Amino acid sequence: MAALVAAAAFWLIPILWQRIEPFEPGPDYRIPSADSARDLKDDYWMFRRWCREACRRDKILVVGDSAIWGYFVSADQTLPHYLNELAGDNRFANLGVNGTHTTALAGLVEYYGRAMAGKRVLLFCNLVWMTSGDADLQTTPEERLLHPRLLPQFSPRIPCYKEPLEVRLGVVVQRSVALLSWTLHLRIAYFESGDLAAWSCEHPYENPLRAITLELPSPQEPPPDAEAEPWLAKKGIQPYNSLAVDPQTSIQWAAFQRTVKTLQDRGNRVFVLVGPFNEHMLTQRSRPTYQKLKSEVAAWLEKEQIPHCLPPVLPSELYADGSHPLAAGYHKLAQRLWANESFARFRQGD
Repeated sequence: MAALVAAAAFWLIPILWQRIEPFEPGPDYRIPSADSARDLKDDYWMFRRWCREACRRDKILVVGDSAIWGYFVSADQTLPHYLNELAGDNRFANLGVNGTHTTALAGLVEYYGRAMAGKRVLLFCNLVWMTSGDADLQTTPEERLLHPRLLPQFSPRIPCYKEPLEVRLGVVVQRSVALLSWTLHLRIAYFESGDLAAWSCEHPYENPLRAITLELPSPQEPPPDAEAEPWLAKKGIQPYNSLAVDPQTSIQWAAFQRTVKTLQDRGNRVFVLVGPFNEHMLTQRSRPTYQKLKSEVAAWLEKEQIPHCLPPVLPSELYADGSHPLAAGYHKLAQRLWANESFARFRQGD
């Protein structure tokens, strides 16, 4: 009886919480990532909740990393916003998540995006994650590894991921038990990402129950460190010498292919948007290497008969850095994508 009661509680509590915590996403909703104390980019329970809501509303799901989320712009200046503007309704949902390199995105879709099954998905392919061994997770310093809980814990092996066995097992269990993901949601949303003991040490005279305000962070603003100005106007940004990895051995490219297959196996109709990487930042020497990478990616998409778009590089002044457009850049990108014949068929459901 005790086991049955515990199992029921594990299943019911996260469901009941969705009735308690208000969640009414507006037209330009995205996972909040502007409040450094309550950055929900690692809150995968919240992503799953937003994904289910977007699917319930029958949206076209725009899935990708911070370039889709809109790192340097507000929520009403992102690619999904401008696509909605062109559509004349709120047809596209922003399911971008800050910092989800391609391998992390594969885990996000596989473990927390099951509600996407059968929907139309605009999948973003950011080639910046294949422009060096560091970006490709082959030599990344462990302290700079983003979204480690979304990585494959055992296979395929990620060279720079070195967590012990007990941590890896804990991650696998957390993916399967909704209550554990929910408790992490509480920690991130209300306790500054710490556990109750750590929070109590920092706030010894405060009632932890009062910290649960049921008010989630705003999804509107970009992160406070995002300087929304052209990359050429910023100090310290130099031309980039790309050492693009071979797609045959690339960890990130293999992860992208897994993501496409996962979506196809779930009955999704997939459209791939490649880039736009800021090629203006490339040195003359590295430009052919990057172009070769881009052509190999395009060849695979053609071979697999996956509808896609490789838009021309945007004008230099429309980029904030190597892979993030400014508001005017997203607007122009949306216009170019809208004019693409394959995308027109995709969005019309043909």
